Parts: sequence; C-alpha cells; structure tokens
Amino acid sequence: ASQVVGGSWSRPKGPSPDDDKLLEEWKSKGKLHVLEGVWCAVPYKVTVVPDDTLADAAPSCDKAQSIIDGVADEAKSIFSHFEKDSEVSKINGLEAEKVHTPSESMRKVLSMAATLNRMTRGVFDPAILPLAEHVKKNGSEGLSEVAAYSKWSSFKLTDEGLEKSHAGAKLDLCGLAKGWAIDEMAKRLKDAGFKSSYVDWGGDIKAMGTHPAGRNWTAAVLEPPEADKIGTELPSDGEKQYIAHIELRDGQAVATSGDYLQTLASGLSHVIDPRKGSPIKITGDSIASASVVCSSCMLADALATAAMAAGNVGQGRRLLDPFRGSGLKDPVGDYLLYSRLGPRVVRLKEASAEVPQHREDRHSFHEEAHVIVIGGGLAGVSAAIEASKAKAKVTLIEKESDLGGNSAKATSGINACGTRVQKANGVDDDGRYFERDTHVSAKGGRSDLGCVTALSDKSAEAIHWLMDELGVPLTALSQLGGHARKRTHRVPPRSDGTPVPVGYTIMQHARAAASAYEGIEVKTSCSVTKLLQEEKDGIKEVKGVEYKDASGTVHTLRADAVVVTTGGFGYDHSDSSLMKEHRPDLIGVPTTNGSFADGAGIKFGSDVGANLVDMDKVQLHPTAFIDPKDPGAHTKYLGPEALRGSGGILLDQKGKRFVNELDLRSVVSKKILDHCEPYKMPDGTAYRPWSWCVLNEEAQEKFGKPMLAFYKDQVGLFEAAEGTKGLAELIGCDEQNIIDTLKDYAAAVDQKICSKTGKVVFPSRVCETDKSFIVGRITPCIHYCMGGLEISSAGEVLTQATSGAMGKRSKIRRLFAAGECTGGVHGGNRLGGNSLLECVVFGRLAGERAATIKQTHATTLDRGDWVPLTLREVRATDEKYGHNTAVYRFNLHGALQTTGLEVGRFIAIRGELDGDTLTGYYSPISRPEDEGVIDILCRTDEKGGPIVNFLTSLKPGGSCLMKGMGGAKLVRQPDHSWAYQGRRVDKLSLLCGGTGLAPAVQIARAYINSVAAGNTPRSAMCGLRIVYAAEAAGDLAFVAAFDQLKKRYPDLLSYYLVLNAPPAGWTQGIGFVDQDCMRQNLWFPPADDHLLVMCGPPIFEKIMCGNLEKLGYPSEQYYSFAADPDATS
Repeated sequence: ASQVVGGSWSRPKGPSPDDDKLLEEWKSKGKLHVLEGVWCAVPYKVTVVPDDTLADAAPSCDKAQSIIDGVADEAKSIFSHFEKDSEVSKINGLEAEKVHTPSESMRKVLSMAATLNRMTRGVFDPAILPLAEHVKKNGSEGLSEVAAYSKWSSFKLTDEGLEKSHAGAKLDLCGLAKGWAIDEMAKRLKDAGFKSSYVDWGGDIKAMGTHPAGRNWTAAVLEPPEADKIGTELPSDGEKQYIAHIELRDGQAVATSGDYLQTLASGLSHVIDPRKGSPIKITGDSIASASVVCSSCMLADALATAAMAAGNVGQGRRLLDPFRGSGLKDPVGDYLLYSRLGPRVVRLKEASAEVPQHREDRHSFHEEAHVIVIGGGLAGVSAAIEASKAKAKVTLIEKESDLGGNSAKATSGINACGTRVQKANGVDDDGRYFERDTHVSAKGGRSDLGCVTALSDKSAEAIHWLMDELGVPLTALSQLGGHARKRTHRVPPRSDGTPVPVGYTIMQHARAAASAYEGIEVKTSCSVTKLLQEEKDGIKEVKGVEYKDASGTVHTLRADAVVVTTGGFGYDHSDSSLMKEHRPDLIGVPTTNGSFADGAGIKFGSDVGANLVDMDKVQLHPTAFIDPKDPGAHTKYLGPEALRGSGGILLDQKGKRFVNELDLRSVVSKKILDHCEPYKMPDGTAYRPWSWCVLNEEAQEKFGKPMLAFYKDQVGLFEAAEGTKGLAELIGCDEQNIIDTLKDYAAAVDQKICSKTGKVVFPSRVCETDKSFIVGRITPCIHYCMGGLEISSAGEVLTQATSGAMGKRSKIRRLFAAGECTGGVHGGNRLGGNSLLECVVFGRLAGERAATIKQTHATTLDRGDWVPLTLREVRATDEKYGHNTAVYRFNLHGALQTTGLEVGRFIAIRGELDGDTLTGYYSPISRPEDEGVIDILCRTDEKGGPIVNFLTSLKPGGSCLMKGMGGAKLVRQPDHSWAYQGRRVDKLSLLCGGTGLAPAVQIARAYINSVAAGNTPRSAMCGLRIVYAAEAAGDLAFVAAFDQLKKRYPDLLSYYLVLNAPPAGWTQGIGFVDQDCMRQNLWFPPADDHLLVMCGPPIFEKIMCGNLEKLGYPSEQYYSFAADPDATS
C-alpha cells in the first residue's frame, strides 16, 4: 500500500460566458442592478433582480443601495473594533467584572460565537485580538502571558449581559460581523421585493433566488498564491486562477478564509490557534484556504476560520464533518479545504456519491442500448429516466391509460435518513437507525443485507433527486409507526391547510420529467404478455418482450435489457392468481390496490427462471376505511398512516384501546383481527374484524381538517361526535368505558409511556374532556406484497444457484427489476414509507445498470489502465474469514462484463482521502468468469494499511479507481483442470506469510471449485496444501475460509500454521518456515504437475525462494509475486 501527497484535483471550468452576456443584457434593460463599492476597506459587489413591483429601474436601484449601505453602517457601528465609538470597542475597553448590555444584533453574534467555541472545543475563538495585536507589535516574545486572557473563557455571556474577567480581554468580531451583514443584506433585499440577489463582500457571498439564466448562483473560490507570493498584490480578474466553482441554492452562503489575505508577520497567518496561543505558521501542510457553505454567512465565516485554525486539511475536515448533521439548525452543506503541498484539495462528499468525473468516464465505455421498462409507476419512471440519462433509448410500456399505478395512491410519504430536510429540522438520523428499523420490521422474511444497506445509503440521494431534479417539495417530516426517528418526507399542505397527497404529487412530477426526455418513448394501454428469451453460448438471456396493444394486436419488441416494474399481486384473487397459490387464506380479503396489481411481472420473471422469495408475505394495512354504505367492497380507501401518526387512537366495540397505534403495521393489523369483533350487517352477514379510529381536535388539526373534510363530507367515511357521550352513542358502548379509556390514555401521555401497550410516542393528547371527535370504521386489508422476484442490490433478477464450492445465486442475463414486484428487501413486513423509497432507489439502480449493458469491451480490468468502479456492497466477514475482515463488492462497468484477470492476478485500488492519493493491492476472491462484479477480501484494521481508511469511508454508490496487475496467471481448462505457463497442474502448494493470504484464498476457492465441479475421477495425487506463517495468532487472517473449504472437501485441502510467538496450548508449527516444514506440509518432491505459489512480504518470499532452491525446486515450478518483474508494472 502507498500514500502520495496530493490528489487528482484539477482547476475547474468556469460558468458559461453566455451567463455574463445575459447579465449584461438584463443590466442594460434595467431588469438587474450591479452595485459596487468599498466598505471598511473591503470591496463589495451586490447583484439584485427586482420583482415586477419594482420594475422602475432607477428607484429600485437606489432602494437596493440604500438597504445595503444601511446594513454596512450598522455593522461598522456595532462590530468594528477599528471604530472607537463602536459597541465592540466599548466592550473591549470595559473594566473587569463590569457588565455590558449588548444590543440585539450584538447578542445574536455573541451567542453564535459562544456556541461555536463550545462545539469546536475552543478552536474557534473570537477573543484572540490581544494575541494578534501583540504579535504585530512585539513578535512571538511574551505570548504566553497575553494568551492567558486572550480567549473566550475571559468573557461571560448571561441574560443580564456580557462581562469579562480580565480588563485586557478583547473581541475581534470583524469576520462574524461581515457574515452577519451579508445575511442581513440578503434578507432585507428579499423583504423589499428583490426576488434574487447575490451579495459578495470580500469573497463572502450569499445568494437568494436563482441566476437570471435559471440556474443556481455560483461562487468562484480563488486559488491561493504560492507562499513566497503572500503579501504581494493579487492577480487581476483576468489572470486569477480558481480552485472551485461552488453552486449556491436559494438561501445558501459561502465564506472563505485564506492565509494570503493578511499576515501578522512573515510566515505567520492572521489566523490564530487559540489552543496554542500563537498564529498558524504558513507551511505546505497548513490550510491555505477554507471555504464553507451553509445558510448563514456568519456561521460559514466562523467555521472557515476554525477549519484553518484546526491544522492540516485532515484536521479541518474532522472539525467540519460534525457540523454536517442535525446538531445545528443550519448544517454545513459543503466545504473546500486547500493546502499548497500536493496540492491537497478536500471537498465535502457523500460517502455514497460517485465522483462526478468517475461517472462521466464510466459512461464513456458503453454504446447506446435499447432498454424496455415494463410498468409505469414510480419505479418504472425512475428506471426510465436514469436509463435515458445513461445514453439508453427507452421504451416504457404501461397497461393502464396513464402512468401512476399504486405509486400515485401512496399517502404515507417516503422515508430517508440524513437528508438536508432532516438536518434543517434538527432530526439526528443515519443508516444505523434506519437499517435497524427496517430489519426489525422485516422479521420473519428475507431481508437481504445488501439491499437494505443500498436502500438506506441511497435514501438521502433519492429524496434530493426528487426535490432537485423532479421538483417535488418534500419538505414536511413525520414519524410513522416502527420508526425510531422522524424520517418520512411529505409534501407540505397548501396555504389553506389542505394536505397534498405525496404519491400523486410525485407521479405528477415524474410523468412530466419522463415526457421531457427525448430518449423515452411511452406506450400506454399496452399489456406485456411474455419476456423473450434466447440462448447464447449455452446461457439463456432476456432479449425483449411480447406485448398486446389497445386494439389487441400482438407485437414483438427486442431490446438489450428489460426492467420489470409491474408492482405486486394484491388485487387479483382469481383461481390462477399468485394470491390463490401462495396465500389462499387471504382470498376475499379487501385491498387498497388497483385492479392492475395482478402480479403479471412476477409471472413473467418466474417463466424465465427467476427465483421467487417471500411470496407468502403479504402486508395487511391496519386502517382501510369501511364505507357504511358498501362495507363489503373489495377495494377500499386507504386510511393514511398519518391518521395514527397525528394522534388518532383505535378503540374496540366496547370503547377500549387494545394496541400501540404506532406499532408496526403487521402488529396493529394482527391486534385488530385477534381482538375486535367482525363487522355485522342487519341481515346477519359478517365481514372481517374491525375497529374505530378516533381523532380529537388536536389530532384533526395535525392531520389536516381540509383532508378530513374530504373523507367525512365527500366520501362519508368519518362521522362527528360531541364529547364522550356522543362518542359512546356512536360506538354503541357504555360512556364510562370511553371516559376510563381516555383518562388512562391522557395519563399515559403525561407519563410518556403506556404500560398497557408500550406506546412511548404520543402525537396528540386525547382525554375525557375533549369535546370534538371524528370517528371512522377501519379494518385491515391487503396493502402490499413483500414477496416477488429476488434481486441483487443492483436490481439484477436472480435465479437459483448452480453447484460449486462456494454456492451462490446467479443472475438472469439482461433482466432487472424494481419496486413491489421484487422480494428480499422488506422481509416479513414492510416498514411504512419504504415503498416509494424502494421504487426510486432500485428503479434508478436498475435503470442505470440496464442502460450500461452494451459495453465496448467484454472485460474491464485487463487493459492496463486505471478505470473507475462503483462500490455495490460491503459484507462484514468476521465469522467467515476471520476478525476484522470484509468483502467489498464493486460493479464492473457492465452487468455482462468480466474482469479479464486470470486466477492469481491481483488488482490495485486507488482513492483520495484528505487530499492524498492512497493505493492498495488486493487479490479478488470472485471468479474470473463472474459477470458484472469483482469481490475483494481485505482486513479492515490498521494492518490493512492506509488504503483501509479510504475503503471504510466508502458506502454503496461511492467510487474509486481500479487497475489489473500481474500475478501467477493460473488458467482453468475446459475439463476443469488447471494450467500454468502451458503445463497442466494437478497439485497446488501455497506458501503464505504475514497478512498476504488473500491471493491464497482466491486460488484455493477457484482451484477447489473447479476440481469439485469436474467429471473426471480425482486421484490421490491432486489437491491443495497450504503453509501459513505469522508472528502471532492475532496476525492470522482469513483462516476461517480454509476451515470452511476443508470441512466440505477434506480430501482436497490441508493446511499447516506456523507462529513465531504461539499462544499457550498451540499444537502446530513454531518459529519460522524451514525446509523440513516445507517437505512435510507441501507437495514434495517437485514434479511437472505441481505448482507452488508464494504470497507474503517481499523479504518472506526472498527467503522462501532460497529454501526452494535448496530443496531442488526448479524455478518454473514455483511463483513469487516479489520476484515477478511484471507483477507491479
């Protein structure tokens, strides 16, 4: 492994020159004003776009100038310590123990300073002015005495005011004040009717609205001059170089701090490290420039200064990363740190986000493919859009007259963790909680670890994609049953309080987006009748579909890949239905699904060999409305999850609670079915058990009275009741039961726990004194099918495994799926809010994977170049391969590609962390014939080298560079034997040392799998023998893999361990590997059908080569990675 200073950073391209032309055009027409000047010796440039009410150019320009000048004057009079009569100067001249009552603006800035000083553990400190003045005047001598009081702890901010413990303590608030002023200018300009503005004061910027070109505003970050140029005049505008162009959404700000702007002395930055009590020394390692993006320019300025004071770019990153979360109401949205050595450039990146340049390069390796998407719900449209963006020609086939499906009926919302909406609302959530909640809900079924991790890791990206690319305003949050955090995103209600249906709104935007892509052709009222399958090289693959149009005409449509997104089978209860086959007990149970939910896509997949999982796992939603006018209707209105999420409670026919209303859907449904009475008609007809859903005034307000009015007045599903008496009369029970129930519930709300049901979240306080109730009849009904086509975490449809040493699923070539037609994600019970998320995440993954099917090369890693790959999933393998191990699975560029590497060859991985380039070397454990993926096995502790820090920072979707290297190059023959350099090999010896065992795992797996799969009888003179030497037992890695193989194939494998420092009770080799050890435990004597491969540190291999020569092994009968000049070329 290696670590090289500096990364692959290159200077960015600037915004389009056409944008500048547009600005000039608007300026000439008076539609835009550019105000320039100097405040406090710092230049400013403010661009404003008035709205229609300020159309008269001259007055609106004067108004804007007056606003910004007024704010600048305020900032100067309050915060400038260069002004002797300013408020901060009065504070700095204050005697010890005297109290100053700060102005409102001063208190706001001081409160921010106090918070950041605490959160950065003193790295940010606004009270370092005495130190700065001392260094300028006296240099570094006597600093310790001044440092003792030159810190924020010398001040005390209370409700009464500000006081200081030392008369010499002083504040420098200029940076904060500039940020405060920029925030105020932007706010006041917006309040005054300027729809867009771009306030730039000395490189600190805040943007409101959008650029006149319709895009977001961008801010250019200046490249710092070389250290020997600090103090000289900066280049003119035409000669300036930039390190980034940062995009600013509406309301975002960026502040930059640089060591070149001013210095305290030669080689000393103006930034002071408060922890050391001295200025930062300007070196190649120190941060030369720090830029931070968030909504508050004041906060951005403070954090940029703190990052510079933290030390190097790695330390700056570690200081800023905690501010990305929900700890602040205004979390950091981006940052950029730059140091001259390298240079090192560190930019905020999401661990699950592919490097943009990697994506661009990766998409240059495939040709245009034709992709068919079957099904026009959210999964289908997501797949179509992503496939089109990846250069595919897309045909989207929908059997209904319009796109939408069950997605358009979804009301609960869409889950995600770590979104900017959550952060802005102070919700602390991440994948640990989300994945745990999903797995808890999934108990009793198959919930694939890779799929659930992908769902979680790609969830925030899914929300931001819907918001930023499709324009869906998912800014409202709620907490559904089964969730530990508030993570269900919805569309906020209209101004009159009317709720906006989230699924319908998403599909409106999705339909519009799909129609905007020229590469997407939509065929509605067309029903696919089967998948077309062909056989190539003895392997079957899907090559298109047969479908019937609205007139009944049958068509054949061929394609390079097919994505199935046809939904579940919740509606169809016919004799040939999947429900009849897998859950006959649910035949006749009502459903919330449309008639299109007939499981057609699942049947298509099954017909071509797809594996089906969890087909008996059908989710009952606990709150489907019973219409008193038609209680036996097969399709029912769904009572949204928000009924219970807003505080609605469930009562039985006796007026008593019986369940935690916010428990999992499966739990609530079962409680209703087990506890409540059947719905009985006057003629004696009995339907399924049901309960009452009761909302008081508070719950009605939270749910939304306009939406309740729809259910109550237009559809007739709710009835009103006045007080407990009216409620008892409607329910038909004793009023005392109602009173007792509501008293108990109110007490539980006050105690924050219900001892009867275990409920701990209480959205509303329902009590016996409430006067206004609305009541609906609800019953569990079929809502969602967890089972379906088994898929990988990349959306590939899987088929039953073939036999082998390490058995696993294989994929059906060219067939992908997403959404409710798939299984293996939700297990026994889907977590509320995960269905729309699944559609977006796996729809996009499947669409992109299908679109890249037509690669220009059949292999990925054998061309000698670094190529970008994305991480698919990570599997911890402590039990399988040993402590601190994991398998990293990367996607090759195309689902049908292979690596092109023979067994025994290794790969190099390269990535960037903290501005440095890290490289590591690994042997794949996937087979050469495996399509679409490469698996590497690695240690995840410090013994794995620096590259481990990069790998552990990646999440599925993140990217790296990979390159095929040299190695032993063992080639499997058609009869399942092996060849090395043209000769047959029956006997293999592996001589391993240190942590270099991964090549041995790859070779052992491949060799045993091949020999075990062969049809020729195995002789006693074939097999694999291993000697593995390490310093101590804790250094042994991957031995568990050999244990598993030996248990299954005892006649093919043996191994012997040698430790230099063995533990007590050790029964194998001690010391070092000598010639006797090799004779006794490896194949000996040497023979033409024998090969010995060494895996270990170079010094180990060198010593072993010497031993082999003494034992009479000819050089062509053994291989050493260290001795192979081509291995690392």
